[in-house]
Amino acid sequence: MARSVLLVDLENVQKVDLNRVPPEAHVMIFYGITQKKLPEELVVQAQPLGTRLTWIKISGQGPNALDFHIAYYLGREFALHRDARCAILSRDLGFDPLVRHLQTQDLECRRVATLKDAFPAEVTRATMAEPFDRLLKLLAKEKQRPLKRKSLEGKVKGWFQTLSAPEQAALLQRLINEGHVRESGKTLVYDL
Repeated sequence: MARSVLLVDLENVQKVDLNRVPPEAHVMIFYGITQKKLPEELVVQAQPLGTRLTWIKISGQGPNALDFHIAYYLGREFALHRDARCAILSRDLGFDPLVRHLQTQDLECRRVATLKDAFPAEVTRATMAEPFDRLLKLLAKEKQRPLKRKSLEGKVKGWFQTLSAPEQAALLQRLINEGHVRESGKTLVYDL
């Protein structure tokens, strides 16, 4: 499973609800030397993350000092985990050229303005357990299961219209990750 990493620009985004972070994700919170106090609520929410959370205090100050630190740690993350999925939580549009460049290198990175956008393809198992069980039952009942991925995506969208597109994609990905569906050539094979 690919490593998910959230890099938080605390100078730019002060409201961060860490309760929305998926249980397997890692978090790096960057803050400047001029920030004398960290938000108490954020510190309390950080406790359950344990070693999955790293506080990074910027050494020195100046224009874009924090941004350069984020860029460094982002590069380090991809050097150690090429398949990492990284999201920069910041409203600073200055990150966008870097993000676009990383995407041209087939690295999964994006800048998001809100935490709910940081993990669109990852939904916690507790939230998705019921729809996933329902999906397995629906597929088991199907007399003619879709043979192409696009057709299966259409079925999932039709059956789960109340779920968001990322949640629908997460259901489909979980089918594949858990071996219920695999591609053999250009055809889907089911093991339900």
